[in-house]
Amino acid sequence: MSQQELPPELQHRLMQLQESQERLRAIMIRRQQYEVELREVQRALEELEKLSPNTPVYKTVGSLLFLTDRDKTIAELQDRKETLELHIKTLERQENLARKQVEELRQKISQSLSSTTTPSGGGA
Repeated sequence: MSQQELPPELQHRLMQLQESQERLRAIMIRRQQYEVELREVQRALEELEKLSPNTPVYKTVGSLLFLTDRDKTIAELQDRKETLELHIKTLERQENLARKQVEELRQKISQSLSSTTTPSGGGA
């Protein structure tokens, strides 16, 4: 059965499924990017915590390095860590909702396909 033979409602659901899958993929990619950045921030915090307070610390801004205060840098990284954790939690919720939506659409499409492919009328 080609897509042109499918009822319009089923074609619409198939398009919804494709869009939902794309949205899910985008959410997953964004979450993974935030998780990578979070690990980098955590590693930087661990290393900064090992340093004595008077150790010079440099921060990269573009292609330049600037001398910065260790404690101020720790505070900035902790803020960034909290922000990333919140973003990740939000994206995890969105991902779960998107997964449910994809699964529901798959089930509806399966049901529609089984009802359109079974012969109607002729009983056994």
